[in-house]
Amino acid sequence: MCRPPSSSTRAVGWHELLGRPAVEAGEAVAAASPEHAAAILERAVIRLLPDAAAPDPIVTQVVRQLMPWGTTEVGSLTSSLNISERQLRRRTLAGIGLAPKALHRILRFQGFLALAHAHAREGADLALLAADTRYADQSHLTRESLRLSGLTPRALLREAVENCVGIHDHAASRMPLLRTRALRQMAPAAA
Repeated sequence: MCRPPSSSTRAVGWHELLGRPAVEAGEAVAAASPEHAAAILERAVIRLLPDAAAPDPIVTQVVRQLMPWGTTEVGSLTSSLNISERQLRRRTLAGIGLAPKALHRILRFQGFLALAHAHAREGADLALLAADTRYADQSHLTRESLRLSGLTPRALLREAVENCVGIHDHAASRMPLLRTRALRQMAPAAA
């Protein structure tokens, strides 16, 4: 989505999480050109990495399996990862702040957005997009879109065409999702 957060959304500023270094990075970004701002921000994030804890390998695998076009059942994760449901929930909450089902819903919706954005110019058939991103039907997609974005899929796509297409590039966030789709579509053919 390319719109600012609604008044009901709580945004946590970088300075609230990281203090003075974040304020300094923010000031440098504000004074920089758009081309240099991304590089400044990237360097600031890279400086944080040595102090970051290594990701939990179970959580990494959960995210990998729940990516769009992956597993459709969160319940199957416990057996494939040899972990209890309670442990799975506890580790994903600790690792990324989301329960496995919430993560699955968000990743599936991001898959829809990536696919819809790729087809935004020619107009997208919502029923086909819903089926392709493994929603039960178009109304299921609409309910999820309203819950997660506050907009219907049609309104969200219209907003993307008006405010995003040709203005800025979402490739960095969309391409990994679409790449996952392509790899998973090729997997049965290779077997």
